[in-house]
Amino acid sequence: MRSSPVNSHSDYLKSGSIILLFSLGLGFIADYLFNLTLSQALSSHEYGDYKVAYAFATLTSVIILLGGDRVAPRVLSGAIENKERHYIVSFLLFYGGIAMLLSALVILVTYLGGVLHLGKTDVLGHHPLMIITFVIPLIAIGALFSRVLQSAKLLAASNLPWRIALPAIKTCLLLLLMSAISEVEYWHVIAAGGLAAAAIVAWQWHKICQLDLINADQYGVHALEKRRLLSLSVPMMLAMMVTMALNQIDLFMLEILADEKEVGHFAAAATTAHLLPVAQVTIAGLFLPLIGPALDDCPETAKVLFRQAQRLIVIVTVILTTAVMTGGPWLLAFFGDDFAQAEFSLNVLTVAYSVWAMSAFASTWLQYNGKGRQVMVIGVFTLLTDTLANLWFIPEFGMAGAAIATCLAMSVASVLTWYQIIIMNTGKSPIRITH
Repeated sequence: MRSSPVNSHSDYLKSGSIILLFSLGLGFIADYLFNLTLSQALSSHEYGDYKVAYAFATLTSVIILLGGDRVAPRVLSGAIENKERHYIVSFLLFYGGIAMLLSALVILVTYLGGVLHLGKTDVLGHHPLMIITFVIPLIAIGALFSRVLQSAKLLAASNLPWRIALPAIKTCLLLLLMSAISEVEYWHVIAAGGLAAAAIVAWQWHKICQLDLINADQYGVHALEKRRLLSLSVPMMLAMMVTMALNQIDLFMLEILADEKEVGHFAAAATTAHLLPVAQVTIAGLFLPLIGPALDDCPETAKVLFRQAQRLIVIVTVILTTAVMTGGPWLLAFFGDDFAQAEFSLNVLTVAYSVWAMSAFASTWLQYNGKGRQVMVIGVFTLLTDTLANLWFIPEFGMAGAAIATCLAMSVASVLTWYQIIIMNTGKSPIRITH
């Protein structure tokens, strides 16, 4: 006898919740250990430079996918349930090809910037930003493969390799480097990270093939409605890019407007507070593969799932906010005595991230219901608010000013997002997607 969708959803959410807890706990520990190890291998100034370069690579990897990773659970969950392998293959070919072309362009432009000695890409400045561009294609393809596995409701295979295995492998490789050579340089750290990322991408590709989610005979099939997909994915990409920019623009502007040591201190605070957005994204990943098909088949079920996800996000965010506010200074101490001065910034960032964590899933819900343009407008306004606030506060207050600017901007984004949710609830019903 076949189980009902409700029972199927319940079983999936129970098993997914266990993976969620495992991912959050061990993932945070693994990432924190990597950052602690890195802060010991590099000076605070070099650590800050690396975090700026890593932020650039992460943000750029989102741009070059044009939202392919964001829209994947929305359109692939149903295709996987219906065994439409040609659609999955076409999706990967379409967005993978775009990512490769645009990543080549990013590498070329960054290299030309280095040759012309422009800013932080200057080759003679030994900044890791130019070197890390070669890892961007790996990050992008890894994001696509992870979303395919997530859409197939394989949360462990999609989430744990990047949340736990990647920082753990990078830490091991970094410790080996520290024991083998007298001085660890930027390119050593980036090469180690690239090697770890390549191993995970290869494993996930093997997993996709092993689970028969694609078919070798269908590699040449192009059945996608590309314009329709881009109309969905590009607004999602822009919204995600703005969200990431809010997290990273402080580092970039601190690099320009403040003492370079403060960049490293602020990066340590941001790494600690980052547990909150990671928790929100992980919970969202648990529900998105269910919400996509539900919006097509039963919008009321999708609304129930949204409310369940939002309730879980609020509960987890409150718990983690309390934990970070209480244990944050203790965690900062592991980076070194001079990092204690980032305590105020950590507390303000924790408030900022908690406010947005409670609203980010609502933003995704708006995008899934055809409100991508409104989300983009909110994002652009929020980014403008953050930029202007940084210009005002950083020269006066340094990293504390950057944290205050982030808190102000994310509060604005939260209010505007929930305002749009209220408007949508009085308007038309969720959109339907067909392949």
